[in-house]
Formats: sequence, C-alpha cells, structure tokens
Amino acid sequence: MKFMKIAALGLALAAVGHMGAADAKLKRITIGSNKQGSVFFLLASGFAKTFQKELKIRSTAQPHAGSSVYIPLVNNGEITMGLNNSMDSGAAVRGQKPFGKKMQTFWGIARVWILPYALMVKADSPIKRIEDLKGKRVVIDVKSVVSLAALHHAILASGGLTAKDVTPVSSAGVVQNINLVVEGRADAAAVAAGMPAVRKAHATTGIRILSVGPKATPELFSSMAPGSRPMFQKKLKRYPFMKEDQNIAAFDAYLNSGKAVSSEDAYAIAKILHTKWKDLQKAYGPLRGTAQDKIAPPTTSHPYHPGAVKYYKEAGLWSAANQKGQDTAMKAAK
Repeated sequence: MKFMKIAALGLALAAVGHMGAADAKLKRITIGSNKQGSVFFLLASGFAKTFQKELKIRSTAQPHAGSSVYIPLVNNGEITMGLNNSMDSGAAVRGQKPFGKKMQTFWGIARVWILPYALMVKADSPIKRIEDLKGKRVVIDVKSVVSLAALHHAILASGGLTAKDVTPVSSAGVVQNINLVVEGRADAAAVAAGMPAVRKAHATTGIRILSVGPKATPELFSSMAPGSRPMFQKKLKRYPFMKEDQNIAAFDAYLNSGKAVSSEDAYAIAKILHTKWKDLQKAYGPLRGTAQDKIAPPTTSHPYHPGAVKYYKEAGLWSAANQKGQDTAMKAAK
C-alpha cells in the first residue's frame, strides 16, 4: 500500500511537470460546506460563483450537517471540494478519529480563512472568565464536527478546568451552538467569530465572547487539539460582540480537494484563488484576515495537491519551509 501511494504521487507529480497554463477539465464543481448561516457556506457560495465565472463550469455550494461528514465524500470524489478545518483535515489524512481510515486522495488547495474561535455567553451572563464556567452547562461535543471537542477541552484547560468541572452539553452543529445559548439551553458554547449567525444573535439577543484562560499557550493547544492555537484578536467593527482586544483560540480553514480533482484542475483552481483573492476579500469579509501571499502556509496539517504546488512554485509562494511542511504532512499520511 505504501509503495502504491508513493507511485501514485510520482505519477501525479510527473503529470504536473508537463502542464503549461492548465485549464480545468471538470464538468461540474460542488463545494461541500456546513449548513446555511455558517461562514463555510458563505465562502463556499462565493468560491462557487467565482469558479463558475472564471472556468465556465457549473459550480454550486452543497451544505451538509458538518465538515466531518463530507470529508469522505470529497476524498472519494462524490463531491469535488470541501471547506474543512485544519484539525479535521489533518485527522483525515492520518486516519484518526472520527475517520476510520486514512483519506489517501484528500489534498489541500489553499488556506482560505483563519478562524477566530471562542466561547460565547449571553451579554447579561454573570460568566466573565473561563474559570467561571465551573458547574455551568457548556457545549463540548459537536456531532457534525467531531474535532471541535478537543479544542473545547483545550479552551477549558486554559482556565484550569476539565469537562468534569462543567455540565457537558452536546450539539448537532456549530449553528446550533448559538441557538442553545440564545434559547437558554446552554450557558456557553464555542463559535467562530465571523459567522453571520453570531452577528444575528448579537443583534437580537446580545452576546459576549470569553477570552481564553491564563494557561493558554501554543503548546497547550497543539498538544490537546493539533491544528489549533491561541490568538490575539483586536477589537473590530465587524465583531460588535467583542468590546475590547482579547486572547481567544484559532484554527485554519482550507479549501480541500479529493479524487475528482486532477492536477490540471488543482493548478487552475489555485491560480484563480490567488489572482482573484483581493476581489474575493472585498466581497467576503472573513477572507480579509488572510493575506494574498499567505494562502499556502508551510504549517499545513495535510499535504497540498501536486497541481496546487506547481502553481505556488510558479507564483513564488512556495519556499523551503513549504517543502519541509509538505514532506512532513506526506510522511504522516503514509
């Protein structure tokens, strides 16, 4: 199996080597996303619109219960691409939970969004710090995005708590996290700050974001939830529920591809994303936190598609650090 995968990668790289200004060969593009109201759906819809315009290929966003659900569909070629967080993406190629086997045709195309992630409470809640969550109802498990549970444990640990110190609540998806707090069925739940549903909840109910605790370090987060990290978030107008600069959690979102995407396809898609990035940023606010020359970071949790690598090398975005990261990700995936 190991030899077959190496041979397959060699053939893919050989094919890329013969590409010039490649055109996509896909007949249709479907992009998996979380449910409507999520940032993933917003971005998937925007990418689909751009690909349809630039490639002249029918392109649509396809919402699912959660990103963990459609990773196998992307890998098998049942849908073309998907938006996935860095924690799920790494777990998929390594064959870790919740995936029963390694996703051997699952590749990264580009990092598209850096997700500011934190626990939210109602604006009038007496909960001010992570430490105040002791004995409270906190969403831990999110059935449609299984990897988020590890990050929730890390956030609690930053305040010196474990799941045993709170009353765990389960959620079907990230949008439901918000509803559970708004409806009073949970005291706190984690959300991505850029979600349109978060802004709506703040406008209708009033919410507040909790900073991570004093024990938050990169080492804590990387050990408990690989692919995540603590992050300093400045107060922004688009985050009216954050009244001051705060330390919160973060992870990356990638546009990933699977069996349906050839080297030519990946090359063309990466080129469109890079060259049209500033236009996309103007139209879709969450993309503004990722610079045009930072869509292919070297610290990826899973390998980039050989076709995308070909483009990034030509565009001057591929460094020695990128190659080291690619080699490490490939090794973990074997």
